[in-house]
Amino acid sequence: MAWVDFAITLPFALPAISYWLLGFIYHLDQRFALNSPVPTFDPVSMMFVNIMGVLGVIWALARIGNPREELARLDALGRLAVAALIIHAITWGATPLLWLFVGTEIIGSAIQYKKPKKSD
Repeated sequence: MAWVDFAITLPFALPAISYWLLGFIYHLDQRFALNSPVPTFDPVSMMFVNIMGVLGVIWALARIGNPREELARLDALGRLAVAALIIHAITWGATPLLWLFVGTEIIGSAIQYKKPKKSD
C-alpha cells in the first residue's frame, strides 16, 4: 500500500504536475457532465496541495522503510479521516469524482487494518 500511496501523492508534491492534475480532474468532471464549479487554484491553495503531497510522500517512505504494525494502524485511521474530509469537500461542492478517492481510502483502511504486518 505504501508504494501506491507514494505514486499517488508524488504528483501533488510537484507544483507543475499538481496544477495539471487538478485541472485534469475538473476536465473529467466537465466531460462527464457533472458540471461542478471549478475552483480557482491560487498560489496559497496550490501551496497547501503541494504541502499535502510532500507529507504524503514522506509518510509513504516512512512506512516503506519501517513497515510496523503501529504505523499500519495509524495509516488505517488516517485514511478514514481523509475519506471524511473528502466527503466534507463533496458536500461543499467539490466534484463528485472525488467519491472514487473516498472508496479507495476506505478500502485502503480496511487492508491496512486487517493485514498490519503486510501493510506495505
